[in-house]
Amino acid sequence: MEKLVEVSDQVVRIDFVLGTKRRATVRLRSLCATASIAFKIQTSSPHKFLVNPPTGLIPPLSQSTLQIILKPQPQIPSSFPRSAADRFLIRTVRVGTAEAATTNPDTITSWTHDIKLKVAFVGPFLLRHAVNNGDRNAVKSMVKFQRTILTELSTREAESLYRVANRLDNSVDMLSLLFGAGLKVESTAGSCLEESTRWAEKGWSELHVAVAFDQTDEVSRLIKMGEHGTLDCKDSEGRTPLYLAASKGYERCVKLLAGAGANVDAKRNDGCTALYRAAAKGNRRMVKVLVDLGADPSVVADDRNRSAIDVARDEGYVSR
Repeated sequence: MEKLVEVSDQVVRIDFVLGTKRRATVRLRSLCATASIAFKIQTSSPHKFLVNPPTGLIPPLSQSTLQIILKPQPQIPSSFPRSAADRFLIRTVRVGTAEAATTNPDTITSWTHDIKLKVAFVGPFLLRHAVNNGDRNAVKSMVKFQRTILTELSTREAESLYRVANRLDNSVDMLSLLFGAGLKVESTAGSCLEESTRWAEKGWSELHVAVAFDQTDEVSRLIKMGEHGTLDCKDSEGRTPLYLAASKGYERCVKLLAGAGANVDAKRNDGCTALYRAAAKGNRRMVKVLVDLGADPSVVADDRNRSAIDVARDEGYVSR
């Protein structure tokens, strides 16, 4: 069936702030050159949303701008960014040129075309809420849905978000996600290192901290500063920076460290090497990187006298 109008976005994006009226703009463009288009907007949540105007007429090949207004909300949305409960329906019908001047869309009872719009709650307020709760999945969904959210933060907002994330129990994973998605903080890596005492219980060196956040520039800087003596230093679990990088899948960090002379066959406290761990996880890309860097697949690396080759075979990653 022929479309009568085109919408600017199939998703109504609300920059949510608790207890504050928020607005979003939706544009309707007529695709009809011979008649006006009447429209009516319906919402599944009339107690939460207003639409201005809720009805109207669009002249041929013209457009109309709507304001979707979210009333001040006393609670955080139960789901975000996508809202499972909230949606809009745009109903449209062709109106003849002769009837357009006297047509009142409020009195129309027969609509011929419907367009469904979803609702998404986005913005820095909800991002900070998710980070503050340590909800990595929610943060990941937000940055995937609103790709520029982190790069558009002001310097103050970015630094505040960094401080919130750095206080979490899962701060390493959270900050790694944020940095990877575009969070920029003045001297980010340096700030991480200044607070490296927070990781003292892990026994992490500066290289461990830089690697944990996949900060390749900082890894390069530390190497150039002559940190070769710490290339193979081990944390409380016996992990070297290279082992940590390999376990997280950070190929560039692995290559930088190996290129500087780090031992690719260094063993963790339980005897595992980086290659053994990559093989046990079936991480073929990392296995290839490590082998290309000279890692020995025959090194015995567990209490069952198995090497990386053995564990890969036992886990079904290579044929017997």
